[in-house]
Amino acid sequence: MTQAATYTLEQFYGDLRGVFASVSDPLGRAEGIREHVRRLLKNPEVLEERLDLPEDGGFGRVDLYVDEEYGHPNPGFLVMCSVQRPEQSNIPHDHGASWVVYGVGRGTIEQRKYRWIYPEDNVFDSSPELQELGRYTQNEGDVAYFLPGEIHTTHNVNDGRSLVLRIEAQDLRNVWRHQYEFGGKSGRAYQSST
Repeated sequence: MTQAATYTLEQFYGDLRGVFASVSDPLGRAEGIREHVRRLLKNPEVLEERLDLPEDGGFGRVDLYVDEEYGHPNPGFLVMCSVQRPEQSNIPHDHGASWVVYGVGRGTIEQRKYRWIYPEDNVFDSSPELQELGRYTQNEGDVAYFLPGEIHTTHNVNDGRSLVLRIEAQDLRNVWRHQYEFGGKSGRAYQSST
């Protein structure tokens, strides 16, 4: 009986470059990359071996690959892993003009999507409000993407750590994007350095 060859990280990076080289629109790229992430996550041990995680802990961000030739809207797509603590969350945010693909290698996260709405009774004299559109759970092997301007949050709902593979169409450090208040009526532009 022949054993199937393991899909390596180096093959994965090459396939991502191929998607950027052959597809021009953000939706098509995100969908193409989602398929390669699904393939890689069939063997999450590949990521765990590269990360060399301790039995417990190891929380934080680990950058795996930055491409200087391809990206959206500018060159510099990034492949990274986030090792999330139990109950770790973030506030509603977008990714500016970029997009991001999230794949869960281990554990479970919840994604929530948001949009701005105006109160129906006074559209002209009121501020918009951030409203939750819906939420869903990403289990091991599940992959989702968020296009430019989409607002979302992530939350580790696992009792232990969760390992999330993230492909940023452009390294989001030092890229202008926005954070929003839960139930609020405003947002703020920011650049993250980490």
